[in-house]
Amino acid sequence: MDPNILENISASLLGLFPLLKKKIFYPVPASELPMHLSHSNIQVLVVLHEVRISSVSELSKQLNVSRPNMTPLLDKLVELELVDRKSCDSDRRVVNVEITPKGDTVCREMRDMVADKIEQKLATLNPKDLTELETTLCKLKGILLKIDNHPV
Repeated sequence: MDPNILENISASLLGLFPLLKKKIFYPVPASELPMHLSHSNIQVLVVLHEVRISSVSELSKQLNVSRPNMTPLLDKLVELELVDRKSCDSDRRVVNVEITPKGDTVCREMRDMVADKIEQKLATLNPKDLTELETTLCKLKGILLKIDNHPV
């Protein structure tokens, strides 16, 4: 295998993240977020929507947010009844956070809002570009699913 190929793919993927963030995944201004949530609050909610329940430590690792910074993010979500804090039965030192039905609803509404914004942006592309993007994304997803998730 040509090491330049791996290097080029790595560089392309790294360059893709900021572009996707800027052009696609953060099209919603903070003023339009539900319940005056911050983007950080939304990130916590999205992770919990996916995993359902997590320890505060795991959440902070997954989101790359320090534990002390997680506290105000979680406090706001608890106050708005979007998540619940629960003590771990097997270890009293561990605090778990679980998404509530209301949190699930807000998460789905956010997903729909972002999807609408993405569709509006994509609608500016010509049909040929849209078809090529759809094909490329399907191929990319298929290839990414083949990658082993074990640490190197």
